Amino acid sequence: MNILVFTKRVAATQEEELRILDEGKTVDLSKVPFKVNDWDNYAIEEAVRIVEKSGGAVTAVSIGDAESDEVLRRAIAMGAKDGLLIETGDALHDPAARSGMIRNFIQKENVPFDVIFTGVQSEDDQFGCVGGILAAILKLPYSSMVVGIDSVEAGHMVVRRELEGGLQERVKISTPCVLSIQSGINEPRYVSIMGIRKASKVERKVFKAGGYSEGADAKIEVVKWTYPPKKGGAMMLSGELDDMCGQLLGILKEKGVYQ
Repeated sequence: MNILVFTKRVAATQEEELRILDEGKTVDLSKVPFKVNDWDNYAIEEAVRIVEKSGGAVTAVSIGDAESDEVLRRAIAMGAKDGLLIETGDALHDPAARSGMIRNFIQKENVPFDVIFTGVQSEDDQFGCVGGILAAILKLPYSSMVVGIDSVEAGHMVVRRELEGGLQERVKISTPCVLSIQSGINEPRYVSIMGIRKASKVERKVFKAGGYSEGADAKIEVVKWTYPPKKGGAMMLSGELDDMCGQLLGILKEKGVYQ
């Protein structure tokens, strides 16, 4: 089975203080570290496990600038056979733009696949819809929020989807298809520095992005970056311990937390 896995290089902003520049037009990411999108790690791991068990090959694909090569090297270190970079100098904020670019790339380069894996969402824009849009424009069956792959057979797969309320749905889906992989489906393997260095010796192919213009064809436009509104300050309790405990209980009762 040939599996394409799309992986994205994202800014690790959780512990960083971001600066908005040019009156809200851009965000300064010059000093922010980057990493592999978390959901994509699970997608790569699941694809590699399937190939290790059933045979075939995993090909990692990324859209971005030359620095996105680092996520391809990590994917190869995890077990992917090849790494393909769709190189574009522009940040594609519109998921339709990314999906259209992927579709055009697959068709132009005649990339073979039985299944396409994406992460459920990316950590930066969190639209969570590239997999669904891609499946629609490729006219392929699609399953989202995949938390388990129970079997891989000729012509179909049996997968489990996460639903609301802690429920799961078990479905049979024909191949070729597109699956969006949820975190927690597996435990991604540890990748050492030596493994990534070894992966750098594997040839990664670079393709110039083309056939889709975000400026002309995008359905979503970034109007302005803003900081979220500041929340109210914390309430400080003072006095002796018994007094503070009484104040705390009074607040909890007032909020309906404690009866």
